[in-house]
Amino acid sequence: MTTASYDRVIGRLETKLDMLVSAFEKSSDDSKEYRDRIYSELEQMRTEAAQSRREIADLKKQMDAAGPVISEINRWRERFLGMLMLIGAISAVLGGGMVLVWRWIGAKIGTP
Repeated sequence: MTTASYDRVIGRLETKLDMLVSAFEKSSDDSKEYRDRIYSELEQMRTEAAQSRREIADLKKQMDAAGPVISEINRWRERFLGMLMLIGAISAVLGGGMVLVWRWIGAKIGTP
């Protein structure tokens, strides 16, 4: 081989080597951008998770504070339902008593 052909082969090798280096640098830059994006998304998810935990803790505190009020409301509701049942039973007894009185009066008057 001649010196010119060696120079040409060396030139091709340098070109291929430059292309490999530039491809490696581009790949490295792409990987860095991808890692940066992943890390920023992870940080955003950590922030959202921390905020969700704080909101859940606040809701738990509110529910703990509302517990006695809710139990008092339930007691009053049960009392109200018991009162309604008592009123219904008394009304049924009074209605039945009124029917018996009207029948007795009708029997005394003589109407069938």
